[in-house]
Amino acid sequence: MERNVTDLLSVADEAGTPCYVYDLADLRAGRQSLLAALPARAELRYALSANPHPELLREIREAGVLPAVRSSGELDAALVAGWPGRDVLYTGPARRDADLEWALGLGVRTFAVDSPVALDQLARRAAGRPVRCLLRVNACGSVRAGADPDAVFAEPSRFTGRDGVRVVGLHVCADADADSAADLTGRLISVLAREGGPVERVGFTGFAPRFAHLLAGGPFVSFEVDRELVGSAATLVTAVLDVRFSGGGQTAVLESGANHIGPFAGRHRRPLTPKLISRPLSGDLVDTVLIGPQETPFDVWAPALRLPPLRPGDVLAVPDLGAWGVTAGLAAFSGADLPSEVVVDRDDPGAGVVHVSRLSVARYP
Repeated sequence: MERNVTDLLSVADEAGTPCYVYDLADLRAGRQSLLAALPARAELRYALSANPHPELLREIREAGVLPAVRSSGELDAALVAGWPGRDVLYTGPARRDADLEWALGLGVRTFAVDSPVALDQLARRAAGRPVRCLLRVNACGSVRAGADPDAVFAEPSRFTGRDGVRVVGLHVCADADADSAADLTGRLISVLAREGGPVERVGFTGFAPRFAHLLAGGPFVSFEVDRELVGSAATLVTAVLDVRFSGGGQTAVLESGANHIGPFAGRHRRPLTPKLISRPLSGDLVDTVLIGPQETPFDVWAPALRLPPLRPGDVLAVPDLGAWGVTAGLAAFSGADLPSEVVVDRDDPGAGVVHVSRLSVARYP
């Protein structure tokens, strides 16, 4: 949701630029929209990799959304936000023994696995503690994460439980075609049920209620969301440091670049739409390239925009950066300060600024 320009400038005056401005009201609106569309016998999980800011996590937890983590650091953030270990899904394709020991010691008992090796490792580290697993399957044609369905069909016994470790469900990428993914999921449910017992739940990466309807009457369903929940909850406010004109266009050098915005940007992020907020618009729109302060070719984060003529000192607001923002940027590259992160709540006009903090990179002996 677009924020009031005066409010953004007021926050920027107080906190300085660059800064991320998170609005809890936008987070609530996104959360309610997802919950309203949630089918029966389904739940939401939030992938902390999108944004682990503690104030956002507390707000997400209060509505009953559950956490999905991929590291010991994200697990710690979930516990600090108030989720007990038993509510956490620990996922991700690669985990050290130390990561599993840490998670098990903190009460985590549900894991996503995508290979026989991962199942064997978890069984060793669990050491008799009862553990539940979702078998993550690659339904998107990508080799990046998830077991190959053909391998599961060929040797299903290798992908079922171990001593103390039960495979109770599946985890499937929801970016795949709905009908084909639902068909694949149904076939996998049948195979796993024959080998290791009934499939109790199916998790999907992304929010796709159509999958739940296609599996109606079957297992409990969960959707692991990220941008869908927090994407609209943040605006980056950043200043123009320099402007170069050439060939009828302009190149603006900003305070922020790949050090403040995740270069991969996550799944299906909306195009960047920066707006000039520090003065009234004037002049015709011109071809604009926005680059960051890093002296590298990859620090071009908006190569083809139409903006008014800019000048040093102008302030831009870039909405919809609640997911894969500062925590996904090249935080340690060049050693520059990271932006302030300011939390406000438009639902409570009297609250003012709720929280201000700044991440830092530290070296330990």
